[in-house]
Amino acid sequence: MSDMTPVARPYARAAFELAQANAALQAWDDELALLAAIADDARVREILADPRVDRTAKSRLLLDIAEGRLSEPVQNFLRLLAENGRLQSLPAVHAEFAALKAATEQRVVAQVVSFRKVTAAQEKQIADALRERLGCAVELDCSVDESLLGGAVIRAGDLVIDGSVRGQLSRLAANLSR
Repeated sequence: MSDMTPVARPYARAAFELAQANAALQAWDDELALLAAIADDARVREILADPRVDRTAKSRLLLDIAEGRLSEPVQNFLRLLAENGRLQSLPAVHAEFAALKAATEQRVVAQVVSFRKVTAAQEKQIADALRERLGCAVELDCSVDESLLGGAVIRAGDLVIDGSVRGQLSRLAANLSR
């Protein structure tokens, strides 16, 4: 699927402003996370992408799967997304919403993708360095990708630090081809 961020951004901003006005940021974040997880399921993605399935039926499907775990405002938001044909953007809407929430709370969630599992000591070292560099609280989301060949890639907002072997080889190849 293509990058849904441009589509998701205005919806996330509207949801964030509504949640903030009602002092319900955490509730909205939790409910949007649930919807994003549902929409990201392969079987559900297939249905959401099918133009033969009515938009109302798509929103009913998500509401049925969520089984009453959504507040009325979030249900209405879901119906609005369905009406505008934007249900496929739910994972990106949640990601944008979470980023707005984190910025408001003056914290950032940094993705750390490494060749092998990061130790607790390494996590602390990375978090401390990012906290110093970014000037806010840092939460790490660590994952493993053996295709990096070694090292790690760290993403925190607009900051990307590529210390992977694969990244170094790519930069070396680019420099040699000049």
